[in-house]
Amino acid sequence: MQYIIMDLEWNQPLSHHSMPFKRVGDKLMFELIQIGAVKLDEERRLVGSFNRHIMPTHYKKLNPRIRRITGIQQDDLDGAPYFKDALEQFVAWCSEDFVLMTWGCDDISVLAQNMAFFGFDDKLPPVYDLQPLFGRISNAGKNRHSLRKAMAYYGIRPSADHAFHSAVDDAYYTALVFQRLPAEEDIKAFPEAPRKLGQRDRVKKKAAEKRVATVLQGLSSSEAMFPACPVCARKTVVTEGYIPQSEEGFHLALSDCEQHGLIKSELQFVPQENGGFAMLSRVSLSEQQHPAYVRTKHIQWAQKVQELKEKESQAC
Repeated sequence: MQYIIMDLEWNQPLSHHSMPFKRVGDKLMFELIQIGAVKLDEERRLVGSFNRHIMPTHYKKLNPRIRRITGIQQDDLDGAPYFKDALEQFVAWCSEDFVLMTWGCDDISVLAQNMAFFGFDDKLPPVYDLQPLFGRISNAGKNRHSLRKAMAYYGIRPSADHAFHSAVDDAYYTALVFQRLPAEEDIKAFPEAPRKLGQRDRVKKKAAEKRVATVLQGLSSSEAMFPACPVCARKTVVTEGYIPQSEEGFHLALSDCEQHGLIKSELQFVPQENGGFAMLSRVSLSEQQHPAYVRTKHIQWAQKVQELKEKESQAC
């Protein structure tokens, strides 16, 4: 038996209002552009690697944010095999009698949607997520730690020869973490099932409620300052601050997920009869994710927050 650790990279539309997205919509939220994997033998020794770029057919123009994060260039995709060909090559490389693993919950869902969209009839084999297993070992509870944190935990240093956010290199680093994890029985305690991807499902998150004594206490709480990405649940950071909205009791702020882009965090403070407030928090992905838009939005937001602080200081 062999172990296969897989990592994927994907492109996404510049906007949910763009024509490429409107043509396919929720049927293809993200289009795969790279399959990377490493293979380990029964003794968990590295014995091979797989790396294929994929030519996109719907989101053909590489999103600038994806290019910045992954280092993938348009030239890497032009002339690359199409998705079905690349996946068939990957399946052949995997051979038989293997355990397939990933780090995190997104890859398998994106892969399943791409397989369905492009008419790939083969079923996914069982897939296991190493991230929650590491969380249990490191006493992280339900918090999902990044691959970098897992590497730091085990004293694994990044190498100049292996760049983060390259699919095959992320798979390589995951393999180094995997070599330090417990036996196979523990790994199989964390099977991974694909989630249905859709704009409504991925963009919005159900409101969470917290009781606070004052609005100021709520605005400075960890829930307000470190909202979780509605897609991957990774913690983000509100850098500029919250701005009260015209509707009474509402405040809005911005943050960024490295993987999924600009996030809007909304707080609503509802007065309670016995004093204090119920703070309702909602997070959503911005429909506009172009880097120029995101930069401009943050600059404008910082200016608004500064103007608000100046008005408050003058009032005092």
